[in-house]
Amino acid sequence: MQPLYIYIVEDDLLMASALKRLLTGMGHCVCGIADSYIKAVYEIQRIEVDLVITDIMLTGEKTGIDLGRYIKANLNIPFIYLSSISSNDMIRAALDNLPDSFLFKPVNKASLSAALMNFNTRNNIPAQKNLSVFCPR
Repeated sequence: MQPLYIYIVEDDLLMASALKRLLTGMGHCVCGIADSYIKAVYEIQRIEVDLVITDIMLTGEKTGIDLGRYIKANLNIPFIYLSSISSNDMIRAALDNLPDSFLFKPVNKASLSAALMNFNTRNNIPAQKNLSVFCPR
């Protein structure tokens, strides 16, 4: 699997930290973390991002579903929803945005790895990407 620049949008600091550890342990770069729609939109527009992983429930009025709609309409960046919500209506609303994947919390390495492998294959990520500039080891 090729390394990716991944942006996390998660209002739970512990979950964001755990997700970051999982992703960096898999060789990816977490190029930013936000807890709200507003911060995420601001930062995602200004940095290199291959993929956004967003929770559905965020700090503030707007949700991760709103963020997915914005990304789809304006930024053309693939995204994955992450949520502990099990409401069929909420899941249906999220899937209407055509995310690259939908993961249920708590996320584990196997499900995350499968979602990222599927993403890499579908999006033909370049084979040689030097993450050391942004993610020194």
